[in-house]
Amino acid sequence: MKKILSFIVAIMALNLAYGQSFLEDVVLSLDKGMEGVYAKGEPVKVFAEVKQETPALVKIYHNGVFKESHETLLPAGKSEVFNQSYDESIAIMVRLTNPAKLKDSTTVGAVVAPEGFQAGFEEPADFAEHWAKELKTLRKMKMKVKLTPVEVPGKDGEEYDCFDLEINCVGGVPARGYVAIPRNAKAKSLPIALYLHSAGDIRRPFVRSTISKAVSMAKYGGGAIGADINAHGLLGGQDQSYYDAKEEELHGYSTKAAQGHEDHYFRTMFLRDIRALDYLCSLKEWDGKRVLVTGGSQGGAQSAAVAGLDPRVTHVVVDVPAMWGVGGKVLGRLSGWPKYLEKYGLDSKMAELAPYYDGGNFLRHFKGDLVVNVGLIDLTCPPAEVWSAYNLCPAASKVIHPCAWKGHSGKYSLPKEEQSKVRKFMGKYLNDAINESLK
Repeated sequence: MKKILSFIVAIMALNLAYGQSFLEDVVLSLDKGMEGVYAKGEPVKVFAEVKQETPALVKIYHNGVFKESHETLLPAGKSEVFNQSYDESIAIMVRLTNPAKLKDSTTVGAVVAPEGFQAGFEEPADFAEHWAKELKTLRKMKMKVKLTPVEVPGKDGEEYDCFDLEINCVGGVPARGYVAIPRNAKAKSLPIALYLHSAGDIRRPFVRSTISKAVSMAKYGGGAIGADINAHGLLGGQDQSYYDAKEEELHGYSTKAAQGHEDHYFRTMFLRDIRALDYLCSLKEWDGKRVLVTGGSQGGAQSAAVAGLDPRVTHVVVDVPAMWGVGGKVLGRLSGWPKYLEKYGLDSKMAELAPYYDGGNFLRHFKGDLVVNVGLIDLTCPPAEVWSAYNLCPAASKVIHPCAWKGHSGKYSLPKEEQSKVRKFMGKYLNDAINESLK
């Protein structure tokens, strides 16, 4: 009873004393630093540092699934809040929540023996045959390219030519985006750097292709054929009303029920990416050797698909990739985005189709170089699922960079002063990898 009363009194004091959030006032860390990777049997130790005695609700997650919780009083200074060892491959997430305001929390993650994570889905026996037929259908359609010169603003306009690109594609929605090329580039002198988009509300600018992104891709490695291809075949440079209408039309596309491959949304998205790559590889400036695909989240899903379907791809660089491990629920884990199994169940038509769109099954067929950033507190693209796909890839060279405080995309569970430092550090992995692969 005395302990409970002390906890209640501490909560009252917390409400009066704390003007900031748990994210600012409670700093979590691991004895393994930011990478948070442990061997089987090695204790996973989590520490919390606070300025004054602070009550907290400790929540534990195993492989993205809530496991247990308990109350605690954090003493002033640094103290151990978690210490547990495991004899299996597992992703651990420790979340400390303000008991007086449950949405106020801070989180840290760790993984044990990630090399042992297995995929929930096997590769379908006809996986390669299925996609070979899809590509044959795509390439039987005569390519019709609409290329419109666009102005590149600022000094970049003196060095790069840029074009609005539109190519017809199966499914009726064209592949669209922008292509930028260093001015006066010689024939067979440039690699290809293809950027593919993350998911999100289509009304928001980051979902659209832009001239600036295509040009930024063209700057990598000392010069490249840079392309920013839109995930949905959206027109670029339109009034906001156009994107508002498209959001209304496409809202919920990622988990829209499909009766078969013909109406599966990601079928035509992936084929538009291949269509764009076919065009880029036809350009006289391509060196015929190097092709890089990159993107975050849904862009990582597209990157895996393109790499697995097209042997011309030599490098893949992705951040928190989606659709890697969409069968996690089969093994009792939280599946990767868009979480078909969580929405439709294990015996649904969507579950039957899901393995054909799983990044892990595409990566089985990629033998180039692979670089991945993964967030250990990401519940959208959980680390166990990202690793389950990564482990399947027979890449000639592959590396994965984990971060204990990284959530999905640009979210980090750290005080503001530390967030930007770690974000830049993780971003440097990707930028360096792209530059190295295109030199």
